[in-house]
Amino acid sequence: MAKFNPNDFLECHVNDALNVMKSIKTAFPWISEIRKNFWELLFYSILLHDLGKCSVGFQRAGAKGEIWGYRHEILSTAFTQFLDCVEEERNLIALAILTHHRYLNDLPVPTKAEEFVWMSYLERVDELLENSDYVEEVFMPKIPYWEIYVFGKTIGKFKLSDDWKKGIKEYNFDGLLNWYDRNWEKYKEELIFLKGLLNACDHLSSAGENSVRLLPFIAEVIAFRIPREEWRPLQKQANQIKGNLLLRAPTGYGKTESALLWADANSHSTKRGVSNRIFYVLPYKASINAMYDRMLEYFKSPELVGVLHSSSSYYLYASNFEYKRLSSLYQKIFTPLKVTTPFQIMKAFFGVGFFEMTLSELKNALLIFDEIHAYEPNILGIILAMLEILKEHKTKALIMSATLPDFIEELFIELLNPEKLKIPSEDADRFTRHRVKIVKGNIEENLQSFAEKFKERNLTPALIACNTVDRAIEVYKRLKSLGYRVMLLHSRFTYGNREELERKLRRDLDGYDFVVATQVVEVSLDISFQTILTEPAPLDALIQRFGRVNRQGWKEKRIADVYVLTDGSEKDENVYKPYDVVRESIKILKNLDGQELKESLIPNLVSEAYSKIKSQLVKEIEEHRLTALELFEDLQPLKKTESEHQFYRMFQGLEVVPVRFADKAVRLIKSGRGIEVHRYLVPLPYWKFYALQDKFGEIFWYDRDHRIIIANLKYSHETGLMDEVCNEIGII
Repeated sequence: MAKFNPNDFLECHVNDALNVMKSIKTAFPWISEIRKNFWELLFYSILLHDLGKCSVGFQRAGAKGEIWGYRHEILSTAFTQFLDCVEEERNLIALAILTHHRYLNDLPVPTKAEEFVWMSYLERVDELLENSDYVEEVFMPKIPYWEIYVFGKTIGKFKLSDDWKKGIKEYNFDGLLNWYDRNWEKYKEELIFLKGLLNACDHLSSAGENSVRLLPFIAEVIAFRIPREEWRPLQKQANQIKGNLLLRAPTGYGKTESALLWADANSHSTKRGVSNRIFYVLPYKASINAMYDRMLEYFKSPELVGVLHSSSSYYLYASNFEYKRLSSLYQKIFTPLKVTTPFQIMKAFFGVGFFEMTLSELKNALLIFDEIHAYEPNILGIILAMLEILKEHKTKALIMSATLPDFIEELFIELLNPEKLKIPSEDADRFTRHRVKIVKGNIEENLQSFAEKFKERNLTPALIACNTVDRAIEVYKRLKSLGYRVMLLHSRFTYGNREELERKLRRDLDGYDFVVATQVVEVSLDISFQTILTEPAPLDALIQRFGRVNRQGWKEKRIADVYVLTDGSEKDENVYKPYDVVRESIKILKNLDGQELKESLIPNLVSEAYSKIKSQLVKEIEEHRLTALELFEDLQPLKKTESEHQFYRMFQGLEVVPVRFADKAVRLIKSGRGIEVHRYLVPLPYWKFYALQDKFGEIFWYDRDHRIIIANLKYSHETGLMDEVCNEIGII
């Protein structure tokens, strides 16, 4: 047996894995560029990767549902000595097999220098040889048939010698490790792709899949929903451009379809469909989930469209999909189109998880970066570094945004030398929906008068946009005390509460006079307000906020007023660094006070807002790019590296369970419904976590048994997680 519960014979598992390999071989012909006989090396890696499971110890333990306590891949590796090929090829196959479950620095590799480890290996070899008749009489005779099935001919490079049992006992692991240390840089690409694709074939076959999926012909799918004669000029142009592309267009123009049509023009097609992997990259989970739903409308099957972010498993669960199966498959080379965050791709470059598998999938891939303007300088630097490395692997990229500052555009132009597409000014201006109105002072001074004004003029539901959670809570309480129907929305609600609030808004927006929200409103709500009163922010962020007002107004040539305050709060300088860009943005908008915000002007206005700090930001982006490149160049295949810890330190915030839900979370975990704990998690950036610890002391504790962080802070369904210690007795 290769697997237990359910049982799977070793020959069946090998056969299934070879089926996956055959589908990858057809779908990804460019893999042959790595090495002329790459597919042969992968074939023999798959053939031998589980042969160590023949050990009677493994079979007995598995039949009883127990853990064997020894790594079967160590025994499998020893069989590579009987391959009739040059030493480097034998070693490449051996290393792929040896590390297909664990990295080299996590494995007790039996070197003769460590007597105890070596003696343990010899004992396990004896257990293996008890089933030598299976190897000789059942497994070996099948090999020629598998070779014919995959290659159309016998190759005959694996032959057991007469003294093979002695050879297994004498395998030179020291020599293999020494060869790796001397040669890993020279054979870096072969090692990455051999291990990556062995993992892909092994994991998919173990999951019951026999092939990777291909996307149907993209232009035909789009034409089914939008007839070709109705495609906009930009969409038609995108469908003609081969190579990298930089695309600017206003919200509502149809950038998503333009991106898909660009992917169609740059894809490799087989008779069955498009075989390149396509990654549609967005900065926020809410916009990713919405785009996943949209892509499913086009391509219908969740096997063709995947979603991947830190809480995508819960999103699938809540959407009534087969969340366990799909979450697992979306992390493998299975789904042809993935909607994801940049962090999921970055993981591979930082050596996180089965990074070789992701790097293998990225060769010849098509990357679509939507809302590229939304990233901090450190993320932009890392994205540029990734694209620089992927250029060598013929990966193509589409960069698109409605509000991309010129200096960031120039960085991508310098790296990618892309074609540029933007719509003519007169076309862009047809999407104009907003008139700017500047309001002197801060929100405290103006809130009551504007609330009355909006109500009197029938401009509700209106959006009140704040820069900090604390300010949003203050504004919410004040409006509530004045008797208005108000909803509060910010990032410090539990995921479940937030989902509930957004669902209420979509269902009954007119049931509210005001929605008070922080930056979450810039990305998460596909609803349309009558108007907005917003605290000052960088111009690109303000334009995103305006985008929640009069969303379809361009269709009826209707213009809505958007009100921007000149003053924020003291804490805003911690939110927007450097704050100069906010001051410059307000100065620009003052010059437009009372005028329509023409869509054609937006790119230049955003560039102007950043003009005084652009050299500072470019320097910062460049520093992060160079640091990332150094890290990526040092990435060692088959080994877990320090950069994995660096990745989590850089990007992962914390998710905490407010103490009032601790009992509920523990009960869910104990009853096997741990996935539902996600509903009770509140995301906290590290800076906020440390600020709260400094203020209140040890208010967070880690429940090791259930692997959750509990926050001893007050929580209200109305206002979210508060900066107040919870002193209620018996709350847990």
